[in-house]
Amino acid sequence: MVADAPNMLWAIDFQFDSTIRGKAIKIASMLDEHTRLSVLNVVERSITGERVVDELTKAFAAAGGPPKVLRMDNGPEFISQALQQFCDGKTGMVYIPPGTPWNNGYIESFNNRLHKECLNRNHWNTLLEARVDSATGTRQ
Repeated sequence: MVADAPNMLWAIDFQFDSTIRGKAIKIASMLDEHTRLSVLNVVERSITGERVVDELTKAFAAAGGPPKVLRMDNGPEFISQALQQFCDGKTGMVYIPPGTPWNNGYIESFNNRLHKECLNRNHWNTLLEARVDSATGTRQ
């Protein structure tokens, strides 16, 4: 599928980091593949399928509606019953085959850039510090 207009295809993925004390940080990023704009940036210790639904609800409202399709991997949050039920009738769901991150190339490239330009350059004491730096990094 090609994103030939805004809100056609949004890609979502997770990446992980930690504070200087070794506490886990999980980052959910989502972008519109046509505009290449970040439409979601969530930084938490844990992000469940239910939390993904909450964040998608906000992102859809901010964009004036859902995209035609969400593309994602087969992670537990993305195959959750909560997300399946939420998307039913709202937006299509496309799963990339396991072990093929290149099939979700735009979000993987975005995550790589966020990692190089933000995550690798910062060492956080708290989750709040990670949220602030991550939000700044996704706007650049």
